[in-house]
Amino acid sequence: MNGAGSPTTSDLWHFDSNKDEWIQLLSNCDAGASCPRVRMYAASAMVGTTFYVFGGWDPGNPGSGGEFLDDIWAFDWTTKMWSEQEAKLPYPVSRHAAVTVGDDTVIIHTYKGVLTFRDGRLTQQTTKGDAPDSLSMCAMASDGNKVLLFGGSNKNQLMSVVPYVLDATSWTWTKLENEGQENEPEAMASASMVTLNQDQCILFGGAGLAPTGYEGGYGLLPKDDTWIGTMNESSVKWELLECTKKPEGRLAASLNCLDGGRLLLQGGYDPVAKATFEEPWILSLK
Repeated sequence: MNGAGSPTTSDLWHFDSNKDEWIQLLSNCDAGASCPRVRMYAASAMVGTTFYVFGGWDPGNPGSGGEFLDDIWAFDWTTKMWSEQEAKLPYPVSRHAAVTVGDDTVIIHTYKGVLTFRDGRLTQQTTKGDAPDSLSMCAMASDGNKVLLFGGSNKNQLMSVVPYVLDATSWTWTKLENEGQENEPEAMASASMVTLNQDQCILFGGAGLAPTGYEGGYGLLPKDDTWIGTMNESSVKWELLECTKKPEGRLAASLNCLDGGRLLLQGGYDPVAKATFEEPWILSLK
């Protein structure tokens, strides 16, 4: 789907969970300092009080094709200042995913493999085992020293329904099975996922393919299902949550944990209606 020339922003917002409202943050960008350029489809992760942004795609002017990015930026929550990191991604990339593992490590998954970012240094991480093959637009969540990856699409627009777990100690991939034949997510890409409890995650949305295929993005069908996934050594057991009121189907939204057993869903895109979303949704699990 050609998004060149799409309206894009570099604004930074903070969600106040006490007031359940978004507050725009002012940073050194407002004083003319060097700051991240506008972008879509970036990956991000928090390490302590620092928010990191990795790569993405600047759609540029209409007809330009845009530009894929390889830069890494850090926003210090205490000083409210952006700084570009000396390290760069080994190749420009978008539609990748990033999660924090432990206290100081970010794991980045791209269609070419796994990268790690720690103490300002980026490493192309060698892995072993049964790894996902050339997938992007995956959902990813961390659980201790494990990373769960679900869904995604390859360059031929073939979507995956396979869950994988990466052990970040041995750097070994394990391909898992989905438990149940009738009550499990379908093949999808660009879903949103976050860790719920140990060995549990929440998965929302994403998009599957129409019977006619990708059709330049017009064949993407947004999903509005919410799933709880429980992992064991060989499989993921999925439970579909029946919600009396739920967000419209979407892909490429953000999903994050709040306090009090609540989750925040923000943004996303409906490829059928060709619409983005601005209203926040909160899922209460208690």
